[in-house]
Amino acid sequence: MKEEINLVKIFEIILKLWWVVLVFAIVVALGAFSISKFLMTPLYTSASKVYVSGSRIAAGQSVNASDINTSKMLVNTYIEILSGEDFLDEVANKFNSKYKNKWSISGSTIKAGLKMGSANETEVLSIKYSDTSPEKAQAVLRVLLENSHNEVRSVVGGECAVKIIDNASLPQSISYPDTRTNTIVGMFLGIVIGIAVIFIRELLDNRIKDDEDLKKKYDIAILGIIPNLDAE
Repeated sequence: MKEEINLVKIFEIILKLWWVVLVFAIVVALGAFSISKFLMTPLYTSASKVYVSGSRIAAGQSVNASDINTSKMLVNTYIEILSGEDFLDEVANKFNSKYKNKWSISGSTIKAGLKMGSANETEVLSIKYSDTSPEKAQAVLRVLLENSHNEVRSVVGGECAVKIIDNASLPQSISYPDTRTNTIVGMFLGIVIGIAVIFIRELLDNRIKDDEDLKKKYDIAILGIIPNLDAE
């Protein structure tokens, strides 16, 4: 193995073998595109927003900053309530009853496709559901929203409420996988792999190519050099 690595020389080799990097970039990018396009199951995401309110806000009483902050903190509580297994099983049963001639679903399936979180750290709760069918994703989320208010009231009590701001949307495009992003990432990954292959090849190459390599390897004086007669 060489005693030291000449980075400038390796850079020159990379420029000389640019086609190797290009081949890896194209191959890995095509691989990422093919996997995303043909092997990964496409999902559609329906989105909605609900307003989380505490007892004073829900009752229409005068509120202050403390009440609003309380509503913000309630978001995490509401997420736990609306992602509970019993509630999602109830949502699944009502969904199956409503769409018995078209679709069926289980509570565990709803839980797997459900994503909730605070919208920009406010008291607004963002709820999303993903499914292989855009219409089904919207329908599941709508049934969940229709039953969310009563579920929160039954657990928290008082006048706490969930008010729908944006109802479940009908997805217009695939949300997963992101084929374009995956292809671009694959291309850059291919470039990195190509450069790494060239780097390792140069690092493990012990052949003597010129007088400088001979000096470094044996640390002896060179008496003469045989010219390359085939060179122009």
